Amino acid sequence: MKRPLVSISVMMIFAMLMTSCGFTIQGNTPALDENAINTAVAQTLAVSGGSSATRTPQAEAPTAAQPSITPQPLATVAQLPSPTPTSDNCNLAKWENDVTIPDGSVLAPDTAFIKTWRLTNTGTCTWNTNYAIVFAGGDQMSAPAATNLPANVPPGATVDVSVQMKSPSADGKYAGNFMLRSDTGLIFGTGASHMAPIFVSIEVVKLQIVVTLVFGGFIPVFPLEQLVYDFGSNYCLANWRNASGVGFLACPGAKTDAAGFVVQVDSPKLQDGNTVNGVGLFTHPQWIDGGSIAGTYPILAVENGMKFKTTLGCGFGGAACDARFMLRYRIDGGALQELDRWDVKYGDAPLKLNVDLSSLAGKNVNFVLQVVTNGSSAQDWAYWVNPRIVK
Repeated sequence: MKRPLVSISVMMIFAMLMTSCGFTIQGNTPALDENAINTAVAQTLAVSGGSSATRTPQAEAPTAAQPSITPQPLATVAQLPSPTPTSDNCNLAKWENDVTIPDGSVLAPDTAFIKTWRLTNTGTCTWNTNYAIVFAGGDQMSAPAATNLPANVPPGATVDVSVQMKSPSADGKYAGNFMLRSDTGLIFGTGASHMAPIFVSIEVVKLQIVVTLVFGGFIPVFPLEQLVYDFGSNYCLANWRNASGVGFLACPGAKTDAAGFVVQVDSPKLQDGNTVNGVGLFTHPQWIDGGSIAGTYPILAVENGMKFKTTLGCGFGGAACDARFMLRYRIDGGALQELDRWDVKYGDAPLKLNVDLSSLAGKNVNFVLQVVTNGSSAQDWAYWVNPRIVK
């Protein structure tokens, strides 16, 4: 039984060591205060820089007196203002509508056209003639890089801005984006962000003329021609009015409107009893003696070789029809002028026109289609059938 003896020996040796080191072993020694021990350790770590790593004992150097440091006030720094979003209220625009070439318009290849947008100046600065419409991406379609505005546009005013373009030679769909540029070079657009572009969107389709035999006769077709502008399809882009009214007529109008009206009739039947294929503009003058109705179309750049074509007639059954048709125009918004006129009565045959426009080549022209009664307005059911400009 050696283990008890070993234990007794160890205890005796421990007691001798404690006595030799000056420690008194008492039966009523108070228990160690753990919180006090933790506090002492923390104070020691604080003095030593907070490190609890074991250090190699070094000879203690005399403690040098530390110079007292007087706290200095920090330099006052101006508080920066909180960043807030800023906006350019000077140059703002709102797109109102497309005046010409509605989105998806179908054009023949290599056709010159003018795209016109109606914009409102919603900013605080006047747009002068150094402001411009600039190409911003997509299909340029021969448009110039920049087109200056035609006149000054004060805040709140609306302006029609036009760009001369040309359809591509290949079939397909094309779209081009345009922005506004201020006289200081700032680029801006429309929409909530004021950076949305205005754009033009067209489809190019080659004209295909197919002659079809029906009951031994031919359906009337246009000879091979390059369509430049279709007055019939775009008739509500024109501003229609009579000579005595102060405002514009509704488009399309109502056939019961005594102020005059314009409506579209497909394949109208004329005074000779024949139906003409295509679009007929039924234009009735104001219901008074000497009444009139006129539609002013958006600006078109006229080129050499362009012609105005249409068929003039009276609606079938309107035996009292006696009207004067007039093709008039304005150059760059100037005075109203007359290119030609034609009188049509119910007893006459429908009149086919092929008017040379070479005298207007190189001009920006607003064409005006006008009908005036020859005396009474009774049954002046005046038709422009397939009115168009070709080249």
